[in-house]
Amino acid sequence: MRCEAARSPAIITTLGAGLFMAMLTPAYAEEATSEDAIIVTARGRPEAQIAVPDTVTVFTQDDIVRRKLTTIDDFIAETPGVFMINDQDPGTNMITVRGVSTNRNQSPSIAYVVDGLALPDSELFTLRTYDVARVEILKGPQGALFGRSASGGAVNIATNDPTEVAGGVASLGVGNGFTWTADGVVNAPVSDRVQLRLAGSFRNSDGFIRNSYLDKKVDGFTSRNLRLKASVAVSETSTLKLRFGWADEEGGAAYISSENVTGRNGGRLSGAILTNPQGDFEGRASRKWWGAQATIEQELGDTLLLTWSGGYDHYRKDFVEELDFRHDTPVTLDGVPLFPDGIQPISQPVDIEAWTSEVRLTSQAAGPLRWHAGFFFQRLERDRTDDLGPLLFGAEPLRAETRSNQIGLFAQASYDVLPTLEATLGLRYDRDRRKENTVGTNTAATYARRAQTFDKWQPKVSLAWHPTQDFTAYVTGSLGFKSGGFNPLPGASDIWTANFAAETVESLEAGIKSRLADGRVRLTLAGFVTDYSNFQNTVFLGNSVVLSVPKVNVHGLEASAEAELDLGFRVDGGAAWTHSRAGRYTTPNPTPEPGEPAMVDLTGKRTPNAPDWTLNAGIGWQGDAGRAKVDARLSVAYVSRVDFEMDNILHTPGYASVDGRVGVDLGPWGFEIWTKNLFDRRWAISAFGQQQLPLLLGLGPNGPFDSFTINTGRQFGVGATRRF
Repeated sequence: MRCEAARSPAIITTLGAGLFMAMLTPAYAEEATSEDAIIVTARGRPEAQIAVPDTVTVFTQDDIVRRKLTTIDDFIAETPGVFMINDQDPGTNMITVRGVSTNRNQSPSIAYVVDGLALPDSELFTLRTYDVARVEILKGPQGALFGRSASGGAVNIATNDPTEVAGGVASLGVGNGFTWTADGVVNAPVSDRVQLRLAGSFRNSDGFIRNSYLDKKVDGFTSRNLRLKASVAVSETSTLKLRFGWADEEGGAAYISSENVTGRNGGRLSGAILTNPQGDFEGRASRKWWGAQATIEQELGDTLLLTWSGGYDHYRKDFVEELDFRHDTPVTLDGVPLFPDGIQPISQPVDIEAWTSEVRLTSQAAGPLRWHAGFFFQRLERDRTDDLGPLLFGAEPLRAETRSNQIGLFAQASYDVLPTLEATLGLRYDRDRRKENTVGTNTAATYARRAQTFDKWQPKVSLAWHPTQDFTAYVTGSLGFKSGGFNPLPGASDIWTANFAAETVESLEAGIKSRLADGRVRLTLAGFVTDYSNFQNTVFLGNSVVLSVPKVNVHGLEASAEAELDLGFRVDGGAAWTHSRAGRYTTPNPTPEPGEPAMVDLTGKRTPNAPDWTLNAGIGWQGDAGRAKVDARLSVAYVSRVDFEMDNILHTPGYASVDGRVGVDLGPWGFEIWTKNLFDRRWAISAFGQQQLPLLLGLGPNGPFDSFTINTGRQFGVGATRRF
């Protein structure tokens, strides 16, 4: 692994701090020997969070309620070093972990695992989270455990299982934007051997963003969700678990604003330039998903556990928008009135079908050696149609029919070299056979057939020193990769290639974790160096394409702390500094003007959607007020400058958001009042620039334009819950 000298001081400082604190910690730890109450399963078995030699942020069921975490966006906003963009429609998203993000329409950089099985496509990442028991977010390459889509990290979600106790919960809420929610859970033990759990979630909103030309809110949506889980004790040593899920969502999409931000504001997306949408076409999206999963757990004596999980996902999204984001007609391109009614409608429907299976053998015997090994298979069928409407000038729309067969062999073993020193070695081999046919939607003619196989051995090794139950110092090295893929077919003047290479990640992390004051104080500190080769940078050039960056160099520091204070108070906070920059990188100029160079040098530029700083802090109080139990929390999150493209022109400056919640429990009843973005701060959450997209550069009248999406502003509401 290559580590430039310029990055060495930060890592040396981290390692030195870790060693220094490791030498001091045993003096504290003798007073605190209780076991860690926070358990994680990210490494394939239940473990104390403090003992895992990785940076893991955990949200327990109590955290989820107290912090009002209802979407994956909420969890990520509470996690330093992680950043997320929900863009254009409910299924399109990009998650950035430690400087490098996922890319649209291609393999994700984040493994997203629900109840033990990896979701097949990033379109499914933003399905509504509800009735959740625990969320674990792991940072850094996790390929040894989760495979070729975990080069940046992993999100591990466990939903609540059925229990032997009958009962349930029903909740109602109302909020601004004429938003109302209804959630419910029924736990029904059928017999001593069979338990059922039915959970549902409904949300309806008129929205928060008003289109100034149409004079209506354009981000309203409706979300309907159901999940049925069953647990069947087949025998004393065998358990069958079943899960069925369904989601149906519809609402506004592509509520994108348009302004000459580059010319008028130097690319800075703030202040008066953040205008509301003003297009004359209302974007809409709808999506439906259903999935099923079966898991069998079989104990083999007292020392082994055999687990098999199989799942099926079926997903359909319809999406329609405009591309000029203006109400002026006719719309001109380079002064020529080519589009009398505007550039609309544009549609990009997506169909996904996937089969996923994993078998795993896990050791359970007490002793110095702990291991597991397994086999993974996933078949993904993904069809996306790019109907660009008037921009096709009479040509037929094309459909990309992508097929992927992935197999993975993996194993991991941890051994106590000494009573206080654990060595862990993980190794995984992934083989991803991908092919894509580009066909005409009208004639069924085949325009291109492409196929390629991507494979990689992904090792991971770590040393963890546990002098007591309350302290861990560790060093972890890992390698990950993300499969390459296929861009939309390029034209003669386009700057992208038809295929792009796999992305490879090498990472080194060192950190410490500590509990003090009888476990009432928790501290973590980590430093990391990561090298990316063939970083897959997503660029919007009329369609989402990948331009490979030969090298991206990342290093950073992360810290977190939480403490339970006297009188019922609790404080927590985290900070992440991530320095993510392109290495030596020149690329063709996508919008060459007369006198401008044909190539542009982007060496040293920030990677897109990767803020240098992410910070959060919160203070909470729990106590009694007469018969009532009160739970109050106030938190703040800060994100530094975010650049939306590799040229670092369009950007939003740093911003902070304040959230709050007060909950009151009266026996079986619970009541809450909450707010998000209390001070109604506005910022851009995504943008496409005229220096990257020739269409925007030549668009008129009164062009050129940049396009961007603003956040929803302040939200607030009240809710009531009844437990029975």
